[in-house]
Amino acid sequence: MFSSLLSMFGTLTEAHGKPPVLIGATGGSGTRALHSALSTAGLFMGERLNGAGDAMDFEPFLDDWINPILDTTRGLDYGPATLDRSALEDFKAALTTYRTEHPGGDALWGWKNPRSMYVLPLIHSVYPDLCFLHLVRDGRDMALSDNQNQARKHYAALFGQPVGDITPERSIKLWAKANNDVADWAERVLANRYLRIRFEDLCASPGSHLRSVFILLGLDGTSLEAAVAAALPSISKPASVNRWRALPEDDASQLTNLAKPVLERFGYAL
Repeated sequence: MFSSLLSMFGTLTEAHGKPPVLIGATGGSGTRALHSALSTAGLFMGERLNGAGDAMDFEPFLDDWINPILDTTRGLDYGPATLDRSALEDFKAALTTYRTEHPGGDALWGWKNPRSMYVLPLIHSVYPDLCFLHLVRDGRDMALSDNQNQARKHYAALFGQPVGDITPERSIKLWAKANNDVADWAERVLANRYLRIRFEDLCASPGSHLRSVFILLGLDGTSLEAAVAAALPSISKPASVNRWRALPEDDASQLTNLAKPVLERFGYAL
């Protein structure tokens, strides 16, 4: 049923030319800066955006479907064949609206909505050549962020237990599970169309990391250098980087221990 429904997308995806680039993350990871960089460099990144650059055309779809999907999968690494066909139909409707102003042809395009990473297998079933930019920020900083929307909305469905208050401990648990799952899926399925960037590294060496992004998108020569130059002013280091180090030692150790394997995987000091 799901595969037959995918055939309905043939004309739609062919008309869209190049496959999209998606920016995903847990909320508060710095995706706003990366969206600004791509948009400034000339990519079509949507028209109906919120203040953080999130593509709002996808919000109803994400609100309606992430939790039902997580109720079934309990993770972000899953196959689309397990999904309700209505999820694909709703994604098609959101995509059609989003693409209304797209210039067409071979114009580079994509969108930033951090929660897209919860439905990447579904999006991949429509765009198997998509590129995914996975922005990761130290989970201990994320646990102290004011932005806990993903934990508030999706913790219960992801873990199958009531969320209660959004504590730093619950926040870092979601950070670890969501980012680890999507990294597993993307490394296996997308391979060289997957680029994981630590936000801290992007702030420290923006030129080299932006260059990697635009090379992934197929730019070279003068177009590559022009894109990097245009995007550079969008990246700056916020004062909140490494805020977790101001915690009392016991509190910092507790957060570290809750996410230790994933922090190590992503290269963070323990």
